[in-house]
Amino acid sequence: MLKKLKNQNTLKYLIILGITLLLCQNFLQMHYSSDTYVLYDLGYMNYPQKYFLLDGRLISAIVCYMAGILHIPIKAYIIGMDLIGIIFLATAIFLISNIIENIIKPEKNITKILIMVCSFILILNQFTLEYLVFPESAIMCLGVLLNVIAIKIMVQNSKLKYLKIFLVLLISGLCYQGVLNVFPILAIMVYIVKQIIDKREYKIKEKEFFVEMIKLAAIVIIVLGICMAAIKIGKTMLNSKQDRMMHLIDIEAVKFRGETVLEYMDELWNKGMHMLPTNINTIILVTNFLILLLLKTKKEMIMQYILLLIVAFTICIVPMFLFNTGVCGRVNEPLMMLWGASLIIILAQSTIIPEGKRTSLINILIIVSFIINNIYIMQNITEHIAANRVDENMGKTIKYALEQYEKETGNKITKFSYTYDRNPQQYSVGIKPIGSLTERKFACSWSIVSTVNFYCERKFEVIRKIPETSTIETLSKDYTEFSEEQLIFDKDTMYMIIY
Repeated sequence: MLKKLKNQNTLKYLIILGITLLLCQNFLQMHYSSDTYVLYDLGYMNYPQKYFLLDGRLISAIVCYMAGILHIPIKAYIIGMDLIGIIFLATAIFLISNIIENIIKPEKNITKILIMVCSFILILNQFTLEYLVFPESAIMCLGVLLNVIAIKIMVQNSKLKYLKIFLVLLISGLCYQGVLNVFPILAIMVYIVKQIIDKREYKIKEKEFFVEMIKLAAIVIIVLGICMAAIKIGKTMLNSKQDRMMHLIDIEAVKFRGETVLEYMDELWNKGMHMLPTNINTIILVTNFLILLLLKTKKEMIMQYILLLIVAFTICIVPMFLFNTGVCGRVNEPLMMLWGASLIIILAQSTIIPEGKRTSLINILIIVSFIINNIYIMQNITEHIAANRVDENMGKTIKYALEQYEKETGNKITKFSYTYDRNPQQYSVGIKPIGSLTERKFACSWSIVSTVNFYCERKFEVIRKIPETSTIETLSKDYTEFSEEQLIFDKDTMYMIIY
């Protein structure tokens, strides 16, 4: 019996891994984020101290140093890290699926399949894709997996449970602090499912729920405190003045930041960073509320579901007031997790009522959600590759123009400077504006020089001045696409106008 169960789990894991690899296959070729070009420029041994150590991401720093010591080619490093990251995500999907299955204890295979499908939507959603874009993708995905492992420890109720959860979340935080906000969503969702299935008196369950949430919240806060201390220590050791904190000195500053946060939330929630159809998140939530009412769900469970929504929005909004964050999917993962979490909750509720039209409706909704989520995952990854191609074509054009100038004049270009046009754009024409996946690497202030160095195969000396041969008309133009007119060569210097 145990052998049979083990084989079933093995088959289930292989199916999950196969689907995850299929969906994310475009990451298993050489692809570039803005950070990838910076890694090429700085090298394995210098990159961590400029980024990872200043951000308290010790695991990423250690892995990067190890890659440098072992002299791993960067292309092999990027693809290898993505492959490992995909395996970590598949493992996280497998584990959370098993956790939910063990709580619900479904008798029918269709319910088991639907639990697995919901777990895909929960873990591998559109915002998760940002974890796979960067060179340290495997470490970010490890952080996701560790959050799920912490949930498994929570459910098992083993000896020294809270200490184990603390240690696992601490390692997760040292991988990437942003991924810690995944844990509260998973914890509340799992407890709601447990209470739906649990037949005990609600008052007993309610007390248990809130006591557990307070303990887990305390653990998360302590872990975040340690991670913040690690960041401060890193800055002190490296004598860095980098400051990403928001300094809201008066009520006007708070009000202005509030308006900015509302704009961010519109982009993240209503527009889904253009990764999904507009307002689909709101449509999903309204649909789930209606289904919970249709299933005659107890008002206590609906209140806890509302608590889940409040927590998800709070843990995304509050950091926006504390830190200088922009529209970023990877640190707002809970917003996109609500889709999968909601489906799991209504699926659990459907298992305690007789089969009929209501359960069939839920099954159809889950399957349709799975299809929609997967279609957009593949589209968005393909868009990332397309954006890479645009950058590559621009890089090759710059290199060709540089070499032609050197050939015609005999001057050797050793210096580089750039300025922005009147209205610079973050994305190329025809490319979906989906954050880090498709941003123009030639437009990101932290990666422009590194990207130019990469494609020109040089190590330019960076200077800050406007070329004497330029004209006011040229500098004041608003370019919408790249042209060689934006390149100005003067003696030993190449100037570029960023459109």
